[in-house]
Amino acid sequence: MTKAEVDAQSEEQAQARAWLLRLRGGNLCPDDVRAFEQWCDDHPSTSHLLRDTWGMLRTAAAEIRQEELASGQAWKGNVSRTHALRPGRRAFVGFAVAAGASWLALRPPLSLWPALTDYAADYHTGTGEQRRVALSDRVVVEMNTQTRLDMLPALQAVRGVELLAGEAEVVAAAPPAGRSDPLRAVALVAGKGRMQAQIARFNVRNSGDQVCVTCVSGSVAFEHPRQRLTLLAGQQLVYDDREVHPVSQVDPAEVMAWRRGVLVFNGVPLAQVVDEINRYRPGKVILRNAALGENRIQAQFPIAKLDDVINMLGRLYGARVTKLPGNIVLLS
Repeated sequence: MTKAEVDAQSEEQAQARAWLLRLRGGNLCPDDVRAFEQWCDDHPSTSHLLRDTWGMLRTAAAEIRQEELASGQAWKGNVSRTHALRPGRRAFVGFAVAAGASWLALRPPLSLWPALTDYAADYHTGTGEQRRVALSDRVVVEMNTQTRLDMLPALQAVRGVELLAGEAEVVAAAPPAGRSDPLRAVALVAGKGRMQAQIARFNVRNSGDQVCVTCVSGSVAFEHPRQRLTLLAGQQLVYDDREVHPVSQVDPAEVMAWRRGVLVFNGVPLAQVVDEINRYRPGKVILRNAALGENRIQAQFPIAKLDDVINMLGRLYGARVTKLPGNIVLLS
């Protein structure tokens, strides 16, 4: 490769990093979008190279986690903890950091792939993935997409988890008839709130800035620095670090629609629909038209066919749907 070719390749990679920074900021004007479209057409292989780099990082992270689980040194949600890596793994991660790939791993642009810190959780799900975690023979946690859970320290009367991010359903079933051992409660911590129940089914969603708790059946004891109360079936509570909002009545079937593989929207803005689609679909849907995002939708969408949903929304509102590499879709 000649010096000119090397310089051109370095310049292309620098441009890619610059675009990733601008895309992650989310403040693109129409001229920026057109310029990015043109850049993708001119440099089709660069985005694939970046994704391949992340693929190697993700594989290494997964292998590291498996090694630690096998040796009893699994991460417990503390990213500052020191880990004993095999020389080969340490060399690879060191190379990735030196190559500048660590920024892509720790802060993925537009959330196009999982962050490396996701692997610090005891349990996690990727985009569109759901997972079941059995805490005992009668207590199960169903994890929704993009969810991270840590196990709480085991106590004699309570077992539980901390919901770091995402959404989870907790099912604490009644014990079998004739069982005489003490009934252990299940607890879930999210932000400043703590939910605890013995026999109940409840759903918790932690979006980062606030937490939403819905009691589907049974009863759930709720504790927060600001308030303590008990949620009954059909009641929902929203809180953050500073305050607890009043309890409201909801239809649990709508809240739990994700367990049936369906997204339910009752008169919500299209912008909120797009945000929800992005939780389940790999890549990113970017809504470029603020007025378009204000349209309200009453619909149910199958999670398995979200690409068809995007096309349908485009036809319904006369919007332009532009598909870019990396499963990025512009809706304008």
